[in-house]
Amino acid sequence: MISRLLAVLVPVAMVVAACSSPSATPAGTHGPSSAPPSPSLVSVMSPAATDPLVASEAPTMDDLVGEVAVTMTDAMRFQPGVLTVKAGEPITFVVRNAGVVVHEFFVGSVAEQVDHAAEMADGGMSHGHDNALSVAPGQTGSLTMTFATAGSLLVGCHEPGHYEAGMAGTLTIVE
Repeated sequence: MISRLLAVLVPVAMVVAACSSPSATPAGTHGPSSAPPSPSLVSVMSPAATDPLVASEAPTMDDLVGEVAVTMTDAMRFQPGVLTVKAGEPITFVVRNAGVVVHEFFVGSVAEQVDHAAEMADGGMSHGHDNALSVAPGQTGSLTMTFATAGSLLVGCHEPGHYEAGMAGTLTIVE
């Protein structure tokens, strides 16, 4: 059932990505966005299933602490698309925008992703979140977070059309 659903959703996501026209909003601000993504779409679209750039090697414990480098692309992808970090340790995400349009790095649950998408659709906002940053084209930003407990979250870009085009990744927090 899931493979059939993915067989339908992946081509749809590719068509949406091809038809999207990214906005050139100044860094740190957001313009109007399309409707928030459906939580069922978020939970079904696994970056590992759709992103050929996802690393297949399991990280070591040394890889799970300190800094994590992430690149955002105009192909509407985070590289890597699957992140794993250790609970209780400060992690600095060093996020580089390799594209020519603004991208954002928003960390949160499915519900938080949907709420943030709705916030963006309601006229945008300046980033005041401690779990997000907006990065101008060709620039690098950093975000330091400490995750208290193990679990799973999503990383998303909610610039207009980006999340809907598949610009989402997974973040796993381990003990």
